[in-house]
Amino acid sequence: MNEAQQRVDEQLQNHLQTLYRQVIDADKYLDDLRKEGKAKFQSVFADETLFETKGNKLQPYLQEVTADVEKWREQQDDEALESIVKKLQLLTETVARLKHVRQAG
Repeated sequence: MNEAQQRVDEQLQNHLQTLYRQVIDADKYLDDLRKEGKAKFQSVFADETLFETKGNKLQPYLQEVTADVEKWREQQDDEALESIVKKLQLLTETVARLKHVRQAG
């Protein structure tokens, strides 16, 4: 791994760590909504999104991205990196929206 790839890897790792904590909070909020009879959806993201994973919580999607990062570390594929960045962006935006809704409450 060259220096530029190492910097990218560090940034990905930092983003994943930060996002992990946010996903835990967001999933707890989704659980609370379900207990109130809300959040009755089967999948967080529509079928046509970037994710292969389907789930009613965010953690499975984060696990998919983490696995993608591991594959990228082995292959250093630019297309894979682009997909990772898009998935991270979508997850980050979704977590931010949930946090905003929760705070507006």
